Amino acid sequence: MMILACFSLHSLAEEVAGLYSGLVPVADQTTESRELGVRDALAQVLIKLTGNSKIMLVPSIQPFLTDPNAFVAAVGFRNISDTDSKSKKSQPGLQVSFARQAIDQLIRQAQLPVLPSNRPTILAWIIRDDATAGRSFIGEYNSAEVSAGGEAVLASFDRAMKARGMPYQLPNFDLQDQLSLSVNEAWSLRSDLIEPASQRYEADAWLALRFYTTSSGQVRGAWLYQSAGRRQLNDFRAEAGEEFMASAIDGLVDSLAKTYTYIPQLNTNEVLVQINGVESFKQYQAVLAQFKKLEVVDSLDIFAVQGDQLTLAVDVEGGAELLHSALVRSGRLESRVGSDTALTGRLEYRWISE
Repeated sequence: MMILACFSLHSLAEEVAGLYSGLVPVADQTTESRELGVRDALAQVLIKLTGNSKIMLVPSIQPFLTDPNAFVAAVGFRNISDTDSKSKKSQPGLQVSFARQAIDQLIRQAQLPVLPSNRPTILAWIIRDDATAGRSFIGEYNSAEVSAGGEAVLASFDRAMKARGMPYQLPNFDLQDQLSLSVNEAWSLRSDLIEPASQRYEADAWLALRFYTTSSGQVRGAWLYQSAGRRQLNDFRAEAGEEFMASAIDGLVDSLAKTYTYIPQLNTNEVLVQINGVESFKQYQAVLAQFKKLEVVDSLDIFAVQGDQLTLAVDVEGGAELLHSALVRSGRLESRVGSDTALTGRLEYRWISE
């Protein structure tokens, strides 16, 4: 008799909104600026959806770029606030919403990777070594950090993460954090200390990003992250005056996304998914809504209903393992699959009521 193990994932991956819309700066409101803005916004959206900052260079996508307007659902001009400027000046921007069905078809036909909207939340430890103020965590909001430009760094990080559609949170920097991880330990990228210090936040992944500015104005740094049991380290640099955070985050997300992306298949695979604990029609509707939100799900049918047990026949684009990962990360389904059991054509879960 097989013994089933129950696994509960406390950290809830976040459902990211706005993946099919882009906001890009433009020179003015002329037709020429609008055309350039639509192309830039399409690139922004495809980068968010695929998890690849170089996606516009992929050969298979080039035939679809001759007329970006063919994918547009709505477009309008609006001002973009300059959050890095003390004067809070604004610049012209173009807001473009793209038709989801058209974009999804583009991705499928070009066989591009898909980073599902149910994405891991990243706990971010950001450390700067300042020549005057010394080392500090960005986000502590102490007076020395703010006077040295910590707010601008945090705004730049926030902008870069939103541009990639990646949810994140900052530590509390309270007494427990201070006792668990010192700024020098974080600067040294001590994964053996960062990991236990991060566990209290129950995030899906953690990131340590450090940087400093040389006497010539060059920014140098490195990042280390851990997600889904995978750990990756890399460094980055930017010349004086260059925006370094966007480049650093691009490299980070490009690497991290490889764990979660899949290539949509022209032919889907059917997986039977059994959900226990569905005790009301309201819960039944909630289960179906949860499945329909997942990009890996192409379609689904009711296979059987018996008592509080609902079985669905699900057409999956990314395979049973990706479906399993997405369902567990939703926080609404507790796996009933043994830890040593291969994920094949039948999965079993317990529904977690809100």
